[in-house]
Amino acid sequence: MPDIALAGDFEAGVEAAFAAAVGRHVVAAPQGRLGVQTGAMSLPDPRLHDLQAVFRAAQTVPVSFTLWHAPGHALAAGEPPNAEWIGRLRTAEALLLVVSGEGGLQAAAERVDSLRTEMAVLDLAILEPAQQRLQERLTSGPRVERREAGEQLAIVTRAREALEADRPMLEGLTSQEVVSLRGFGLLCAKPCAVACNAPDDDAADTDTRRAALGRDDWCVVAAATEAELDDLSDDDAAAFREDLGLPGLAAHRVGRALRMALDQITFYTGNTRSVNAWLLPRGATALDAAGAVHTDLATGFIRADAVAADELIAAGSMAALRERGRLRRVGRDYEVSDGDVIQVHFSR
Repeated sequence: MPDIALAGDFEAGVEAAFAAAVGRHVVAAPQGRLGVQTGAMSLPDPRLHDLQAVFRAAQTVPVSFTLWHAPGHALAAGEPPNAEWIGRLRTAEALLLVVSGEGGLQAAAERVDSLRTEMAVLDLAILEPAQQRLQERLTSGPRVERREAGEQLAIVTRAREALEADRPMLEGLTSQEVVSLRGFGLLCAKPCAVACNAPDDDAADTDTRRAALGRDDWCVVAAATEAELDDLSDDDAAAFREDLGLPGLAAHRVGRALRMALDQITFYTGNTRSVNAWLLPRGATALDAAGAVHTDLATGFIRADAVAADELIAAGSMAALRERGRLRRVGRDYEVSDGDVIQVHFSR
């Protein structure tokens, strides 16, 4: 369950966006000196219910994200943020930047740029002393440690130069170099999705403009209104959403933006007990999928059966696909596609 931190300025409506996304599924509120609120956000997935009928499963388990925020704390230009809060932000797997949608999408984009500038300033405060420490290590200690310090210094220097030049921090870095920066908890190195908190009357138009610009890692919410919909019946809540002109639940829109920012896909497993949705990084293999379900499946991996969920739903059963020769038998290096149903065969 990916850990997602919400952050914005004081006018963004972060608390309302959090409530709109998690609804009643608040896990803990508040906790610690920061007063952190944590909630579980399940991603609505119509395929799960169709697959439940195929497998005659007792239950479904959707993909979930853990969302959290700290009321009263913000990224505000010119105001030093709480150090403990920033330290907690640095531990998150990804960030959901919440910005006000007042004034339209262009104004929202400028607010995002302002937040990213604040994040860059905070990251430079980490990178500058890191450079100094690495420089010192170049002149003392064993040769191996000096060489490692030199390699790390080159990566840290490139990251700092990118931030100072207002370029993406990870631009030009290899995947291995990106991994080497994780220990610093750099905010600008984290996947970021954006929630544009639009006024009710402008929400539909803002979302249309977002889609036209291809900003799939953005979503639009009418946070204050959508946060209250859990108190209504399903029919009344649906009517309100129709009036807003926003598609589906806030959780669906937020979850889609986060998946795009994280560059993740969904795959499914199923049996008579449950049908589960799982997340994987794009480009992951059948062996990775097996490991996501259980380490034993990866350790004893023999092969897997793979089929597109929509094709399985249309066929009605795995047996029907097998009879038609439509069930793919794949090895550990098979690249999983978004929406695949995977059945792993393994030795115990």
